[in-house]
Amino acid sequence: MNSFGTPESLLQAPLPERTLAFIVDLVIVAGLCLFPRIGWIFGLFYFLTRDSLPFLKGQSLGKKLMKIKTITIPEQESLVSFPEKSVIRGIINLIPILNLIDVWLLITTGYRLADRWASTAVVPYSESESDN
Repeated sequence: MNSFGTPESLLQAPLPERTLAFIVDLVIVAGLCLFPRIGWIFGLFYFLTRDSLPFLKGQSLGKKLMKIKTITIPEQESLVSFPEKSVIRGIINLIPILNLIDVWLLITTGYRLADRWASTAVVPYSESESDN
């Protein structure tokens, strides 16, 4: 195990795929926020729970397009059964200083602060793999 508590054998998703998935999800959030009066609520809900939505099988739309998935450690299960972990990951993006630290850690170590706090990892995933 490395210093983040992640098994070394667990293959992390590449940074470009993670970045593109996040950008796709931000575009979706921005689109949801365009709905009058309550759009921001839908946008915030999607942003915080995007990795634990059951109808997407635990992948955000961006992650689905990039063929990556967030899983729990050490169980290596989808976040569908652990929505609180998805919320922890999302809240860190909303807090200005924490999101800067999060990005710096992702670029320098390959792991987000959110991954450490929520005990998760982002890994390559394909639909042909068995769903947890």
